[in-house]
Amino acid sequence: MRNSEYAALFKGKAQTHQLIRHRDDSPRFARIIVSIDPLQRQVDLLEMQETLLGRLLKPGAGEQVLVLESLQTQYTDNQGDNYQRRRRGAFFILEQVAKGQDAWDVLDRTEQTGEEILGAILEDYADDVKVRWPISSMNADAVGPLHDGTWYGTRFDLEFTTPANAALTYRPEAFTA
Repeated sequence: MRNSEYAALFKGKAQTHQLIRHRDDSPRFARIIVSIDPLQRQVDLLEMQETLLGRLLKPGAGEQVLVLESLQTQYTDNQGDNYQRRRRGAFFILEQVAKGQDAWDVLDRTEQTGEEILGAILEDYADDVKVRWPISSMNADAVGPLHDGTWYGTRFDLEFTTPANAALTYRPEAFTA
């Protein structure tokens, strides 16, 4: 699974989940590239708050948005015949708190939505022996207030593995003489 397939997977879930319903004319899904470097990561996440929330992503009351972070990859070797990619990613489910609304209710709803999305992904890959989504690698964390102080939600960290043998095979045709 490359970045484009990963993004398409989550975009598809954002399009079909009833509280998100992403469409081109009503954007509720966005991708962000986030650095591994801790200082740059803070800059990247601040940029997300300033450029996406309330500007590009404008849900209606009770509706949510999904912001997908880029993948990070670690390659592993079983010291035998198997290489794997250990992919790490994250996504946010965010909702704007309406005046008089309790932020704790929003946190509960965004956590539930994220779990529903993870459940759908686990179902999609239930019979795929090449892509594994270990439950023990998934974490959820409440976030907020973000942007103008009205955005709250849940950030989900996840990990999945895919084969890397073919990708790490030497291909002489990829190089000039």
